[in-house]
Amino acid sequence: MNNNGEDGGFIEFYASEALTCPRRIYFRLKGGYLPKWPEFVRVRLNQGTNTHQILGRILQERFGVELEKHLVLRSSKLGFEIHGRIDAFKDFPPIEIKGKTSLPKVPYDYHLAQLNVYLRWAESEYGYLYYIKLHEEPMKIINKLDISSFPVIKGPNFRVFEVPYDKSLFKETLRHFYKVKKAYENDRLPPKGWKSYACRFCPYRHICYPDRDWEESE
Repeated sequence: MNNNGEDGGFIEFYASEALTCPRRIYFRLKGGYLPKWPEFVRVRLNQGTNTHQILGRILQERFGVELEKHLVLRSSKLGFEIHGRIDAFKDFPPIEIKGKTSLPKVPYDYHLAQLNVYLRWAESEYGYLYYIKLHEEPMKIINKLDISSFPVIKGPNFRVFEVPYDKSLFKETLRHFYKVKKAYENDRLPPKGWKSYACRFCPYRHICYPDRDWEESE
């Protein structure tokens, strides 16, 4: 899989979709399915965006990082591309920043798969996953962080994981996208991928569960 050029005719997947629910990807590719974000998710998305922007700007000003580095990995054999944007990248391994209401003890599988795509593109042996607690005022969290040992950051409400490149995980990601590609081409709705707590945060959950009020369960 290479990272050259941008021809037409290739199905486009996003690195952030790596190992996520195939139905969600399918609905996006097909179009015509109206995404409906629950209000509590909108709030978290806005907080996440603000946190990314503020922390990213600080890292850019202090360490000269490039923010939102666009990348494309293409496979002519498989007939698709993976597009992504590395949160922070320069003369050090790729960094992915995730805002969460609670910090995980270990990284989520799909976050590892997303970062792994970036590592493949950058030909990097390892990268970093940052988890930072969401807050309506991000600076209250960011001001307490110690970034003197960047790219390792320490502090309360923050967790960093150094993640090695995983060739088998990358192959699993390709297989995942290829299955969605075949479902898309055959106009065949894939099975529900998660059927779990994560469905509450999906903008297409009303299609899979038309009779369930996810807002009430928040």
